[in-house]
Amino acid sequence: MLPVGSRPKPKHRRRLVIALIVGGLLVTGFPFLVVGGLLAKTNWDEWQHCRGYTQFSPTLWNDPTLSAEPAYVRLCMVDNLLAKYLLLGRSQAGVIELLGPPEPQTGFADYDMVYVLGPERKFISIDYEWLVIKLDAAGHVSEARLVTD
Repeated sequence: MLPVGSRPKPKHRRRLVIALIVGGLLVTGFPFLVVGGLLAKTNWDEWQHCRGYTQFSPTLWNDPTLSAEPAYVRLCMVDNLLAKYLLLGRSQAGVIELLGPPEPQTGFADYDMVYVLGPERKFISIDYEWLVIKLDAAGHVSEARLVTD
């Protein structure tokens, strides 16, 4: 213990400052860690439904009970779709045969075909992900990409 009115030695002062900084970070950061952990667990639990639905299947993609809440299988399968099924160069009829009819145009005027996938796959999802497709003058796919609204 230091006598009243005396100052700590520089070595002890440095340790004291470090202890205060670390303690302050722990106290102020702890609620964020707890809330972040809970949100991450919730997000992880939400996407557990993707097990078994990551491989693209036209039948499952077009099943209205699976393509909407709570399953959102389209969102689970879209990465596999884009990686393994060549959409570029495919005719509009070929896309409709594979993916079914597109959604009515709502907010993607630059694209010719739009498919709703589900809530975006991020830590906090506030938007939806969409598969948007642009056709060239001959009616073949010139661009296919994922966007959020």
